[in-house]
Amino acid sequence: MRRSAPLAAIAWLALAPLLGSLSGCCSLARLFCGPDRTPWIWPDFQTPEKTVRTALEALRRDDPEAFYLCLSNGYRNRTGLDMVTTIVVFRQQNPGLHLAGYAEVPAATRLSADRAELVLDVEGHVFDVRLVRESLWEVDYERPNGTLGDFGRPIGSWHGIARVEAGTGDADESVLTIQPLTFGHDGLDEVPLEHITRAAVERRWKIDAVSQREAE
Repeated sequence: MRRSAPLAAIAWLALAPLLGSLSGCCSLARLFCGPDRTPWIWPDFQTPEKTVRTALEALRRDDPEAFYLCLSNGYRNRTGLDMVTTIVVFRQQNPGLHLAGYAEVPAATRLSADRAELVLDVEGHVFDVRLVRESLWEVDYERPNGTLGDFGRPIGSWHGIARVEAGTGDADESVLTIQPLTFGHDGLDEVPLEHITRAAVERRWKIDAVSQREAE
């Protein structure tokens, strides 16, 4: 006696002619594509728009670590999201985001130097996204065995960490001075200067809240 084909296989066979006739990867086809495995576009938090694009790409690729990096410290604390379950829980809290990786990101509205918002349309589902700009400093270094270490701290303000003064030469020249950064190095007695691979004071835009509008 011949066994019946699994329902999923029957459904796929029924949809295959339709999917094959569509140009590109349409919304319906994406439901069957699975996570995107093409090379990553490097995460970028320099502007609100770049942060949202990074988050959408992380959603499309089911990359919880990359997505977690897009969220502000305040958002993580308020929602209880952790790096392991972040994408699953975020999608449960925001129905309609299953195709968010393919949404167009519009220009953000700057509310202040450190706050912005934008409206994201995901296949007819509309989301209000609020972002904040967080400050931090980091030091990356190489250990004697060749592995990499890092140490950093969030900061509320650059004041006391860095300052800008007028240069002594051309009128269009300024001098940026960064104060000493005290960093831990995992039990090593010292980290020679030549083993420092990066030292930076940064501002990064992060997603601070997402809310879905009710359907009209």
